[in-house]
Amino acid sequence: MGFGMKHKELERWYRLRNIRRGAQLLILVSVVLSISGYAASVFVSRPAPAESPELVESGSRIDNFTYSTPGANPWELEASSAIIADSLDKIELTNPRVVYRGGKGGTIYLSAKVGQLDRKSNNVSAHGDVIIRYKDMKFATGEITYSQANHQAKSSSPVSLEGGDLSLTGKGLKVSIDDEEITIERDVEARLFNVRLVGPKNRLPM
Repeated sequence: MGFGMKHKELERWYRLRNIRRGAQLLILVSVVLSISGYAASVFVSRPAPAESPELVESGSRIDNFTYSTPGANPWELEASSAIIADSLDKIELTNPRVVYRGGKGGTIYLSAKVGQLDRKSNNVSAHGDVIIRYKDMKFATGEITYSQANHQAKSSSPVSLEGGDLSLTGKGLKVSIDDEEITIERDVEARLFNVRLVGPKNRLPM
């Protein structure tokens, strides 16, 4: 028995086969697009990593941080924020401000961009736009370190002083809290303003 297919039936068979292939291809493309869309969605919606994971993991953050010391020469510290190490010994400070009570009843103010407090020694270091104010004098330097053991603050950086009719620059700074003495140690250059000349037997106005 021979097997035969008419021309119209053959044409219809080819059409059906092409339709099936087209449908299969369309389904395959749809699946690929769906998978790609899901991957793109996951990529876009994936949360960004933390800006400073090392800071988050190194300790706890406290806003409006305050700290003070007892004793004969107490001082108070404030900071806009602080990162306290897990050991509770080291504290990183942002915008620290310290008020020192001098041994003669005066007050010395210190501020900076950043700093660090060592809770074991109560030493304080400050960096960036360090400003020290005492009476009508304003000292500016790049860094300074305060030692609780001898109640002194020291800096080896360039220093400038503005106060009244005096402008002064130099290197190295020493601040004695007990004596309320501030010394610029070397390379000192000074300028005086509004100085009146006096005769050889007269004294300068004080």
